[in-house]
Amino acid sequence: MSEKKKDNKRKDIKIIIIIVVIFAIAFVSIRTILADSNPFYVVASGSMIPVLNVNDLIVVWNKDNNTSFANANIGDIIVFKASDPSEENKTIVHRVSAIIEKGNNLTGNVILCAPIAINQVIQEKTILTKGDANECSIPGIDFPVTKENYVGKVIYTIPQVGIIPQLLKPPVNYIIMGIIAILLITSFIRGSKKEKHGIEGDEKERL
Repeated sequence: MSEKKKDNKRKDIKIIIIIVVIFAIAFVSIRTILADSNPFYVVASGSMIPVLNVNDLIVVWNKDNNTSFANANIGDIIVFKASDPSEENKTIVHRVSAIIEKGNNLTGNVILCAPIAINQVIQEKTILTKGDANECSIPGIDFPVTKENYVGKVIYTIPQVGIIPQLLKPPVNYIIMGIIAILLITSFIRGSKKEKHGIEGDEKERL
């Protein structure tokens, strides 16, 4: 292999390494700035259509859970865990439709999908939400949302990017990794053969 080809190969490898490092630093930086936990979530249902669609990637601010919950406003899109045990701690992303302060009742223009006691005094600040595509708020999912099951506020949305991590779940990720490994090995073997033939050709020319 000529020195020029070797230099080009080294440059290509350096560029690949730099790109990987930049993406790694960007990902770690975003996680550090936004939260100690994963700030990325993928929308899994159509309850927030047309604002959020299935497979949209959302970025959630949950660096300071207490402050974020205290500053929540009607109209914010938030992420939280369903309070109903039968929902198995499902992660929900809905819009804040009402905020009930401690000592108040669940009153006002609140439309619930099932009847619950709305005259009971709330013991702690509680948020009620609703999916934009839903006709009503679902007890056990949209209510109650308290500081304990609140995750964070949606601050950015990247349409349809969430399909990528979905495709990389097992066993698809293993298949893709296997194909990449085979392609790399094949490319390496072919490169070695070409290099070997090139050396043999040079030796024959010298003879």
